[in-house]
Amino acid sequence: MSELSEATLIQAGLQAGLFDNEQLARLRPVARARRASLMETLATECALPQTAFYLALAEIRGLPYAHPARWPADEVLLAKLPAALLKRHPIAVLRDPSGAPHIVVSNPDDTLGVETARRVVGALPMAIAEPEGLASLLLRLRGKEVIVAGEADDPVRLFERVVREAFLRRASDIHVEAVENGARVRLRVDGRLEIFGAPLAKDLGDSLISRVKVLSGMDIAEARAPQDGSLIYPTAEGGAVEMRVASAPVKFGERLTLRVMKSDPDRQKLDALGLPAAMAAKLREALAHPHGIVLVTGPTGSGKSTTLYCALREFDADSLNILTAEDPIEQVIPGVSQVQVNTKVDFAGALRSFLRHDPDVILVGEIRDLDTADVALKAATTGHMVLSTLHTNSAPGAVTRLVDIGCERFMLGATLRGMLAQRLVRMLCPHCRREREGREDERRLLLRGGGEREEGQSAFSLWEPVGCPRCLGSGYRGRIGLYEALWVDVEVAAAISAGADERTIASMAKDYWRLADDAREKVLAGVTSLEEARAFL
Repeated sequence: MSELSEATLIQAGLQAGLFDNEQLARLRPVARARRASLMETLATECALPQTAFYLALAEIRGLPYAHPARWPADEVLLAKLPAALLKRHPIAVLRDPSGAPHIVVSNPDDTLGVETARRVVGALPMAIAEPEGLASLLLRLRGKEVIVAGEADDPVRLFERVVREAFLRRASDIHVEAVENGARVRLRVDGRLEIFGAPLAKDLGDSLISRVKVLSGMDIAEARAPQDGSLIYPTAEGGAVEMRVASAPVKFGERLTLRVMKSDPDRQKLDALGLPAAMAAKLREALAHPHGIVLVTGPTGSGKSTTLYCALREFDADSLNILTAEDPIEQVIPGVSQVQVNTKVDFAGALRSFLRHDPDVILVGEIRDLDTADVALKAATTGHMVLSTLHTNSAPGAVTRLVDIGCERFMLGATLRGMLAQRLVRMLCPHCRREREGREDERRLLLRGGGEREEGQSAFSLWEPVGCPRCLGSGYRGRIGLYEALWVDVEVAAAISAGADERTIASMAKDYWRLADDAREKVLAGVTSLEEARAFL
């Protein structure tokens, strides 16, 4: 018996708490109506990738879970396994992070295959891995002498599985990269890149890249120049995943980056972003002004656009004329006129055009140059609320950045309403996080600066990641923002106009919430770990 039954995996998921009996009973008729397997329906409705089921199985059986990308193959021992055995019983010999070899199977109940392998390579301990990962690994290391079922050598079904897994894992990007002697697939989940499955054989990697290029409208014959495209890929559940695709030539072939354009309805409001309540209230107060500028700052990938989209949803789109200039348009907001910036229309040109369309609120995706900043400032002084992003490290740094590109200080003092800076950190998995007593060095780091706590306070608790099937063993699930905000009142506006530096502006602000303050609060509340937030303390 080389294939594991669906019932075994479902039972493991049930025992591990991935879902309960009530959900199971509710989804049985749904699976029948969709003509899909119960496990596929559970995976879709509960957002559980296949990895979660195999991690649950490993947990229930008390066996280690072997990720083929993290456990290197013992090629010497693997070469001893006969091809006839591997055709019926996909088995690999991998070494765990400590270097100990394990017999790795996807079906721990395959006693015949495991015992046969042990007679060849020795009485090694057993570990569990996903079947597709094993198939890809065996195909790469043993070649065509090993024939296993599944999509391991089929680029069409492989891409379908990659997209499905990316969707279930909440990945923001898919990377397909040609490397020496093959290719690899990586997914960006919660801001971190994870290797997906085992490395691909070169032919399979090239076929997968060609498949994506065809679907996204690229020229498959052009492999020496970068290309851009897009695709909408249907899912088995009747939905669709929209992706932007970019290709680039690299040393060993090509690489593709697919940005998954997936909006999350649960994170489309300010209150869902992790903004402190007082900060959210001040932001709403700033947005209520009839004119002025609110800036959101931070590095690329820090969630600035998401914050701006949430801010836009604070306005009544039926009673206000809202126009946006974006590159690209990442979310479609009902009632808002959204313009895609391109080679013919830049940010500044779009803004000039907007002023002839009787706008109330204007969003410009990014202020990159003086031309764009000048039009935005003039729009703010003529009765419009302007929202935009800027690349700076702190909220007060927005003033320095705008001055550096040529903006007049008196214009900044007259128009700026507020400046936010933000970063993203991973949230601890609520199902497996573990509380522990904080050490003295951690107490000094987290409790300095006071707040409601004093340096002399007695022992305190911290939370740390553990890892479970729900978070796919990482200990983290989802991301949340760390925020800094500076609100411009009369005194701060005067200081900006008078040429004050960042430190002076920050010291004069009555409403200045520092990034470190928010980081400490979220660590002490168990929202994130000290390791995630340490860089911002």
